[in-house]
Amino acid sequence: MFRKVEYRRLYEDVINQIETIILAGQLAPGDKLPPERELAEEIGVSRGTLREAFRILERQGIIETRPGGGRYVRKLPEGLLDKERILSSLETAAMLDLLEAREVFESKIVELACERATPVDLEAIEQSLAMAEGEKIDGLEVLNHDQAFHLALAEATHNIVFVNIVELNLALLFQIRSKTSVLPGRAKEIIAEHRAIFEAVKDRDSQKAREMLLVHLNNIKACIQKT
Repeated sequence: MFRKVEYRRLYEDVINQIETIILAGQLAPGDKLPPERELAEEIGVSRGTLREAFRILERQGIIETRPGGGRYVRKLPEGLLDKERILSSLETAAMLDLLEAREVFESKIVELACERATPVDLEAIEQSLAMAEGEKIDGLEVLNHDQAFHLALAEATHNIVFVNIVELNLALLFQIRSKTSVLPGRAKEIIAEHRAIFEAVKDRDSQKAREMLLVHLNNIKACIQKT
């Protein structure tokens, strides 16, 4: 049940805090660190502990002491950058896997929508489009339209499982959707792609609807790979 408490030296916590601040962009290469006394008080450690952290950061080449006094950020911590790159790659891989899953279940959704959509369903889908097309929509604002459109399509299948799957998938993809939607011109492209899918569903052309859906998802994939 229990595990040993990890022993950590205070200066290690100071190093981690400084590296994290640099990585977050709050301190950039060339920036001067606060004066030693001020920084020690702010962090809540002795000046001796702070100096030990500085000595290690200097050996790593992350900070430097310049003639005339003062310590400056020299470079970004490589180990933390590598970790960020790995996490970013894993996040992108996960997003691409989710898109691959969307290709499977949303292809079935548009197929069933072509078969089952009632006039009320078609009106709901078109209304989500008309609202977006009637306004000057851009960036993050298009996410509400994107959600409404895909949910309206799923509801047209009259299968509650598909509705829940779409809702969950869009929630999982929110972070990457928010990044790709702000790419220049992407908001208008999303609306145009949705319009093409809807026109095929309205015509009960399941093959065309599937083709237009795959164009839409492939464009999303291309945008993810750019970010």
